[in-house]
Amino acid sequence: MSRRRFPVGVQDFESIIKDGFVYIDKTEYIYDLANNYGNAIFLSRPRRFGKSLLCSTLRHYFQGHKELFKGLAIDKLEKNWTEYPVFHFDMSKCKRDDVAMVTRQLEKQILDYEKEYNCESPDLDSGGRLENLIETAHKLTGNRAVLIFDEYDSPILNVIDHPEKMKEIKSLYNSFYGPVKSMGDHLRFVLLTGITKFSQMSIFSTINNLSNISMLEKWEGLCGITAQELEANFKDDISQLSEKYKLTPDEMLHRLRDRYDGYHFGPGMIDVYNPFSIVNTFSSMKLDDYWFASATPSALIKILDKYNFKLTDIENTQMSSRMFDQPFDNMGSAIAILYQSGYLTIKDYDFDYNLYTLGIPNGEVYSGLYSTLMPLYLDKSDMKNDSFINAMMKSINADDIDSALTAVQSYLSSLPYDLGVKTELDFEAILKVLFDCVGIKTDTEVRNARGRCDVVMKNRNTIYVLELKISGTATVDDALAQIDEKNYLIPYWNDSRRKVKVGVTVDPETRTIKEWKVVNT
Repeated sequence: MSRRRFPVGVQDFESIIKDGFVYIDKTEYIYDLANNYGNAIFLSRPRRFGKSLLCSTLRHYFQGHKELFKGLAIDKLEKNWTEYPVFHFDMSKCKRDDVAMVTRQLEKQILDYEKEYNCESPDLDSGGRLENLIETAHKLTGNRAVLIFDEYDSPILNVIDHPEKMKEIKSLYNSFYGPVKSMGDHLRFVLLTGITKFSQMSIFSTINNLSNISMLEKWEGLCGITAQELEANFKDDISQLSEKYKLTPDEMLHRLRDRYDGYHFGPGMIDVYNPFSIVNTFSSMKLDDYWFASATPSALIKILDKYNFKLTDIENTQMSSRMFDQPFDNMGSAIAILYQSGYLTIKDYDFDYNLYTLGIPNGEVYSGLYSTLMPLYLDKSDMKNDSFINAMMKSINADDIDSALTAVQSYLSSLPYDLGVKTELDFEAILKVLFDCVGIKTDTEVRNARGRCDVVMKNRNTIYVLELKISGTATVDDALAQIDEKNYLIPYWNDSRRKVKVGVTVDPETRTIKEWKVVNT
């Protein structure tokens, strides 16, 4: 069977269609967005989630390139195919940490369009040049202009930890975007895409009709690959991949779902797969952490440091809808930006109270996130971390919890004195990072009808229930007694895996585990 071509790194709609790459038909969304919703739109999605392809598709649609859409859903919907002047600015090209370099790249994009419409105006600032360009294009063509700003926030995110540079780039942006607010008569459609919103930006603070569709149920499947689209468009690819891994197609679909699915972008809870990881998986015929590995975690580390982020806050956190719409620079915690960046997703929605419950979307993000967090919260030495992880993996693979806890005890005792581990919650968070890093699904503060279990770890064969106590205030036997008294094992009795109780005492002075006792049930 011949292999299909997958658009790895290809974000231009024309190239995908003409070169025969796999394309998931999103053109019904395109038509609806362009004609039936509004004329000024903001969409937030994580990086590499199809925003640039969306922008490219809209550009070709508004340019009237009917031949590219033959056989797609929009071919039956659009009857006129009007050609509009389209100004598509790729702001990721301005991803520099120097305002002069950002300015030059932005002006280069403006100049290319000025030459096309013969309206060069080098004496004006970027906003004045954009205004002149829009008015000239409208006058010459008789049609209002379309503005597309892809990854509008890319230059700002690049200087997130440099307040002075951020101030300079915001000032440039206010000048550039400023004219948009007063040019409605000249504009047919405006789209901004990005990861997050920033306050004191002209485009958000002064365009009253800019609609944020990021969390509206109608548009949840606009970017990415929905579960329905995956099963409808990739059946043969799933079958070929399952043969390589010696699995049934249903088992492979389950693997794909666990690893790449789980994104929800609104209360409709429509399952969306990470498109970057999916196309890379089918192109290479290999399961891997493509999305997480595609960018350095430096921006994530900056965010976590900025907000003094705690590991215990990462899952089952609840937020109201208004918290998601806050500009990034007015956010009081890292949770909303972690959601917008794709590290967290919506796990549940309470319609009565308008509350969203957030958590990690899938296995790819889960393993990548905790691997990133480990050096942030623990030791900075890669060699020490690698040695510890190898020892832990051997112990866990052998189902030897005693050896695993011995490795944890030794590792923690070697860390700097200023680690700041003092409470049971601190130790719970540390254990979660350590065991998650070796692939053991670990939950903390697990509620049941009679209380909250400190730590629950699950591997393929065993469920470990750990209760932690501060040394000197209680014993390992007290910890084990609490597991029995509060019935922490009852939720897992129908699970076929072995159940193990572990009582642990921890010492805040030495910042490590003091002793433990293991009881098989």
